[in-house]
Amino acid sequence: MIEGFAHMTMRWMLGLLVLILSLSACGSKPSKPNDTQVAAVKADGPKIYQNFCISCHGNQLQGAQGPNIQKVGERLTEEEIIKRIQKGGGGMPPFQVALKEDELKALAAWLAELKQW
Repeated sequence: MIEGFAHMTMRWMLGLLVLILSLSACGSKPSKPNDTQVAAVKADGPKIYQNFCISCHGNQLQGAQGPNIQKVGERLTEEEIIKRIQKGGGGMPPFQVALKEDELKALAAWLAELKQW
């Protein structure tokens, strides 16, 4: 009888330990990307542009079938650029299925930096 009680207590304590450890992970903040990681993502912007955008917006972002987007960062925020790429509009098809989330963010971050200096 005592052995059964000890075994049950041990299982209960192990279960409690697992619960405590799993709850301690809840609410932890994801780490912020460092400058190198951010630069690497932004560096992908031109490559993604070439793969998905160049046929309509031109090799110099000058516009062709689509509008000139050489200074798009002056008109739209990064969030607005993301929405436009995802949803399309004004003759532009939506790309939310074609682009992965990290590709979308890299492209939008790069385009948002395009401003007149």
